Amino acid sequence: MNVVFAVKQYISKMIEDSGPGMKVLLMDKETTGIVSMVYTQSEILQKEVYLFERIDSQNREIMKHLKAICFLRPTKVLHKSCRLLRQIQHTMIW
Repeated sequence: MNVVFAVKQYISKMIEDSGPGMKVLLMDKETTGIVSMVYTQSEILQKEVYLFERIDSQNREIMKHLKAICFLRPTKVLHKSCRLLRQIQHTMIW
C-alpha cells in the first residue's frame, strides 16, 4: 500500500464529509507536516479549504462562515487544546 496515497485519501474523505462550502483545516504540529507532505496548497484549495490554522494559534478570528475540519493527533497536549476547540467560532466542527 502506498502510504502517501492512503493519507491523501483519508484527508480527502474528511473534507468531502464536511459537505460543500468554505472550510478551515485546523491542525496540530504533527498533522501540519503530514498535510504539507501529501497536498500542495493549490490542490487543497480546489477542495474549498481556504484557511489552514494551527490549533495552538493564539491569533484566532471569528469566522462563522467557515466550517472547521479538525485533523489532530491524540496527545496529552491535545487534551489541553480541546478546551480551545470550545472557543472556536466556526459554523461546524468535523
